[in-house]
Amino acid sequence: MTAGRHTPRNTGPRPPRVREPARRRTPRRGVPRVVRRIALWLAALAAVAFTVVVVYGFIRFNHAVDHPGDGFSGWQCAAESGTCGP
Repeated sequence: MTAGRHTPRNTGPRPPRVREPARRRTPRRGVPRVVRRIALWLAALAAVAFTVVVVYGFIRFNHAVDHPGDGFSGWQCAAESGTCGP
C-alpha cells in the first residue's frame, strides 16, 4: 500500500511543545486610549455641527430665493437688471 496525500507520514509520538514565556506588553508611548476616544467623539460632533450649519444655510438661501419680497441682499441683485434699485 502506498502513502496517499492524507496519510500521516510520522506515526510516532509527537514531541512536547515548547512554550515560550508570555511577553510583557510594553506601555504605549503615544496618546492614551481615552484621549484618542474623546478626540474622535469631538471630531464626530464637529462634523455633525458643521452639517447642521450647512443645511440651515441652505434652507435660508432657498427661502430667500423663493421669497424675494422679503428684501434682497446685495449679492442677490443683478447689476444690469435694476431689480434692487429704488
